[in-house]
Amino acid sequence: MKSKKTLGLFSIVLALALVAAACGDDDDAESVSLVAVHGSSPDFIALVPAAAWAVLADDGIDVEQQFVEDATIAIQAMVGGDAQIGTNIGVNVGLIAVDEGAEIVDVIATQRPTWAFVSRDEFSTVEELAGLTVGVHSETSFTKALADFYDETYGLGMTQLIIPGSEVRAEALANDQIDASVIDLPDIVRLTLTYPGSFTVLETVGETLPQLIEQDIWLDKNWVDDNPELALRVVTGLVQGIRKLIDEPDFALDLATELLPDEDVGSLEELIAEYANRGLWDPNGILTEETAQFTIDFFAGVGEIDVDLATLDLTTYFNFDLLSDALDELGRR
Repeated sequence: MKSKKTLGLFSIVLALALVAAACGDDDDAESVSLVAVHGSSPDFIALVPAAAWAVLADDGIDVEQQFVEDATIAIQAMVGGDAQIGTNIGVNVGLIAVDEGAEIVDVIATQRPTWAFVSRDEFSTVEELAGLTVGVHSETSFTKALADFYDETYGLGMTQLIIPGSEVRAEALANDQIDASVIDLPDIVRLTLTYPGSFTVLETVGETLPQLIEQDIWLDKNWVDDNPELALRVVTGLVQGIRKLIDEPDFALDLATELLPDEDVGSLEELIAEYANRGLWDPNGILTEETAQFTIDFFAGVGEIDVDLATLDLTTYFNFDLLSDALDELGRR
């Protein structure tokens, strides 16, 4: 990495003492050990890789899932050779890292964006919010960019109020201090337990913009080049894991309660149903040239990334072949 921040993060990664995996070539013994690093503490986003690692374990591939503070540290673990897989890394974060010199590549999207446009319970459509108030995190936040998007898309003319923090905005909604807000769907499901009957999820960004992807899984590009067949097995396992979460809610709930033991079981069950019913998990992994381009255009449009769209080469950041080959093997749905 080129930036001072990234170089500083390298020392943090070393302090984590991640164990490097022994990765033979594709002709080696049946049992293989890999390391994946998640760009946050355990969260609901980690459910997809957890499902995939369970599938791959049956195929003799043991993936040790590590959790670190943020996506930048996860990326540096791959750059430093301490991991082959990075999970919970947004397109906007990974793209910037590649531009700074990280040899990583995006191979599959784990979900569509889960940010939700949420109103007080008395409303049932976005159009009803015309002229009312919407809470956003800050003047420069992604929540403001999304509030602007909904405002412009529906011609709402809403008044924006700065209210930092999802829980604080949810409390303001519950107490009728604002009419709507942009809050992450998992937070809304959890907060519904505290404020029952207070919220209506009008739309999620993933439903409004089904081509927009986030929280992708990235691989060490050099490792992929050296282990193409193993990399394909990993991506195939990820697709199988997503499909298993969609098709087997009991499996998803068991995995979620193991991954997030402090979460309310009822909340997790509802969240699993919301993800499946709203199509936030996609059985084909979402990532295509079209969705990648759409996502970069979107993030550039809202000021999340600074790229020259006229000269951008998608293959600098994405490997579309691995997912395409996995879907050829499994069949598309």
